[in-house]
Amino acid sequence: MDYAVRVSHYVDPATFELQRDVILLISGSHVAEVIVGGEVSGGLKGLAEHTLDFDNAVCLPGFVNSHAHLDLSHLHGQIPNGLTFPEWAPAVIAGRAMPQAMIDAGIDDACRMVVASGTTSVLDISVNGDSATPLSKHGVNGLLALEVLGWSGDAAEKAMQHADEIVRAKFALDRERLGDDAGEADAPAKPDGIDYAFSPHAPYSTSMELYQHAFGRAFGEGRVCTTHVAESLEEEQFIRDGSGPLCELLGKLGIDLSSFKGFGVTPLALLLGDWLMPWLGAENHRLVLVHCNYAREGDFELLAQSKPSVCWCPRSHAYFKHEPWPLAQMREAGVNLLIGTDSLASNDGLDMLGEIRQAANHADANVTELFRAATINGRKALGIENEAADFAVWGLPQGAGNDRDGLLKAMLENETPLYASFSRGNLIARAI
Repeated sequence: MDYAVRVSHYVDPATFELQRDVILLISGSHVAEVIVGGEVSGGLKGLAEHTLDFDNAVCLPGFVNSHAHLDLSHLHGQIPNGLTFPEWAPAVIAGRAMPQAMIDAGIDDACRMVVASGTTSVLDISVNGDSATPLSKHGVNGLLALEVLGWSGDAAEKAMQHADEIVRAKFALDRERLGDDAGEADAPAKPDGIDYAFSPHAPYSTSMELYQHAFGRAFGEGRVCTTHVAESLEEEQFIRDGSGPLCELLGKLGIDLSSFKGFGVTPLALLLGDWLMPWLGAENHRLVLVHCNYAREGDFELLAQSKPSVCWCPRSHAYFKHEPWPLAQMREAGVNLLIGTDSLASNDGLDMLGEIRQAANHADANVTELFRAATINGRKALGIENEAADFAVWGLPQGAGNDRDGLLKAMLENETPLYASFSRGNLIARAI
C-alpha cells in the first residue's frame, strides 16, 4: 500500500453516510480498503509506505468545482462591481487580449487557490487549453471543456477544427516532438490527470449546427458536454424575440442580426426541446447545464424528462444580483445538482466552502444537499469512481457532534482548516 490515512470522522463517497474511526488504505489512484473502527494493533506502522494519522479530523470526498474559467483568473479584481451581464461581457472579451504571460500567471495562481481549498477536480471552460499543464502540475484532476462558439452555421466546422487543434496539441500523440517517448498509438501522451470535453458557449452565441456537432461528438465519444444557458434576463429576451441589450452587444461584435426575430421560446426550451433532443435519454448526468438562473415553468418539465446535471454558481449569481436561484424547482425536477465557482472575473475566490456558505443563505437550502452537490454529484457528472482516492481531510470544527448533518453545518459556521488532500492517490496538499 502507498498510504494509510486515519481519521476520526469519514463521509463515504458512495453512500455519503458518516462513519467513525476509519483507516483508508490507498494503492495507486484508488482506495483499496476502508477499515471502520480504526483500531489496528501496532497503529498504522506497517500498513503502508506512508502514514498520516489525524485524531480529530473529518475526511470528505474532494470538492469538485463543476464550472470554472481559469483562463480569466488574471482579471481578479479588475472589473467593477454592479455591471449588468451585457456590460460585463465586453470587459471580459477585452481581458482575453492581455499578454499570454499574464494569463498563464493567473492560471497558475488559480490552481494554487484550488488546491489550498480542498478541491481535487475541476471542470474548466477553456478557450485554448491553457490550463492543462498547470492543473496537472498542481496534481488536480482537470477536465478541459473546449469552448466553441459561432453564430452562423457556416462557422461550426471552423470552430470544431480549432478544438481539434487543441486536442492534437494537448492530448494526442506527438511522435515528431517526443520520439520514442510518445508511446504506443493507444496510449497518447497528455498531461497526467487531464482530459477534455466540449463546451458550446451559449444559445445566444452558438448556432444550432455547432451545438449539434459538439454535443453529438461528445455524446458519441462518451465525454462530458457543458454549456451556459438561461444565465440572464437579457439572454431570455434575446432568445425569445431577438431584442434587448444582448442583441445590441452582438451587433457591436460584428454579428448581423438584421433578420433575426428570436425563437419564441426560452433558452432551455430551445436547447432541450429542439436542438439537443436527438441525443437526450432518461438521464444525462454528463450533460452539464451551467447557471439556469432563469429557468421557467415549462423548462422544469424538460429538465425532469432529461435529468441533466445543472451547475449553480452561487457567488457569481450574487455578483450579478440575479433573481433567487430556483433551487426547490430543480430539486423537484430531479436534476443532478452541481456547484461551481465561475471565474475570478465575477467572484472573489475559488473555494467551494465559500460557494456552499453563499448557497446556504437560500431560503430553500439544505446544507447536506449542498455538500453532496459540491462533491459526489460532481464525481457522478465527471465520471469519477467511488473508489477514486480523491478526498480532503479537514480539522474537526467546534460543535461538530456525531451526526453527519450537524458536522457539515459546523464546517460552514467555523473556519475549518484543511489538513491534507489527495487527488488520484497523490498527496497534493498537506498542512500538518
